Amino acid sequence: MRLSTLEEGEVGKIVGMSKECRGENRRRLLDLGFVKGTEIKIDLNSPMKNPVAYAVKGTSIALRNDQASKILINKV
Repeated sequence: MRLSTLEEGEVGKIVGMSKECRGENRRRLLDLGFVKGTEIKIDLNSPMKNPVAYAVKGTSIALRNDQASKILINKV
């Protein structure tokens, strides 16, 4: 499933990036800690739920839904 489908209170584990995510965008997400095996959960929701802040490796990182949809996860 995609990170953008994660609901508040759920925990996911990153399994990879979709093939749609390439180049600079892929590198940026990897550099921010969105790597395979990392646990992730929603930290904060904006009023319109776009963007959403995710807790990744002890930090909070905000992503827009189109960016989050390119990260593949399994729910834990």
